[in-house]
Amino acid sequence: MSLMLQEIAEQPRALADTIREERAKVVRLGQHLLRKREIDLIVMVARGSSDNAALFGRYLIEIRTGIPVSLSAPSVYTLYDARLKLDRALVIGVSQSGEGEDVNFVLARARECGAFTIGITNEPTSSMTRIVDETLLMHGGREQSVAATKTYTGQMMLFYMLAEALADRSNDRLDFERIPDYVATALDLRPQVEELVARYVFMENCVVVGRGLSYANAYELALKLMETCYVVAERFSSADFFHGPLAIVERHFPIILFAPPGVTLPGVVSLMERLRELRADALAITASKRAAELGTRALCMPPEIDEFLAPIPYIVPGQLFAALLADAKGLDPDKPRSLSKVTRTL
Repeated sequence: MSLMLQEIAEQPRALADTIREERAKVVRLGQHLLRKREIDLIVMVARGSSDNAALFGRYLIEIRTGIPVSLSAPSVYTLYDARLKLDRALVIGVSQSGEGEDVNFVLARARECGAFTIGITNEPTSSMTRIVDETLLMHGGREQSVAATKTYTGQMMLFYMLAEALADRSNDRLDFERIPDYVATALDLRPQVEELVARYVFMENCVVVGRGLSYANAYELALKLMETCYVVAERFSSADFFHGPLAIVERHFPIILFAPPGVTLPGVVSLMERLRELRADALAITASKRAAELGTRALCMPPEIDEFLAPIPYIVPGQLFAALLADAKGLDPDKPRSLSKVTRTL
């Protein structure tokens, strides 16, 4: 078994450990930011899978708190030497290793410009932890496969916790403690995924679609397919896909769609109806009977997982798909060509 598959299987425990170990710190941090800092802007800085987790964090935090969230462009700092007005901003760096040079540069500069800074990392002794005001850690252990899995979902979990700590108390609370159990249930789909990948072993390109809280998962699954299976994978929201990219679809063109319950589902179903007319090969990750019927194939998730808790468990079948497809193609998902675990750019 590949390290990637082992680390995918470790996620229920890793997520539960992260909740237990970081809960008190996140609550205290939320109280400090709400009462003393008067934060009115949040900026995320990250690369790779961590950037995808930050994209999820943007959607979740804006929806739950009403605080605007921006994804940083590191070159604004590293190449153009800009100094931004950040005295009422929270800047969050997200890095599996905590050693991304551009991410850490932005954090250091943001702190100089008056921002309160938080680092989200898997490495408690990393350079990032010495730069930021506070550190939030994932507790899944060292990730050995180059392809991020448990660190991606661990970062997402910390965003759940932080969003709830910053949310208006009048909001209904998100029961994110249920997510580790939902992930364990999603892992039971592995036999279905193993059977499925044989149909995609010659796939060279595809599109991955998600929207809203699932948009980040479209980016993340596309990245996993590119780095472990060498598939050229584009990613779109279901809304954007109607604005031009639909023209690339022809008979049997592979499209993978995240179709969880909630407000984005009707739009995804509408797209799938059009894809069926075009005779595309549509694989749906969904709990919707209608979406499953419209798809060429479907990986069916438990219907009790609601829209807000769906993003982490719904990425698990995608992770399994990428890891098992790599194996079916005769590739090693743990050691993608030309890649290393720590990427240093400035």
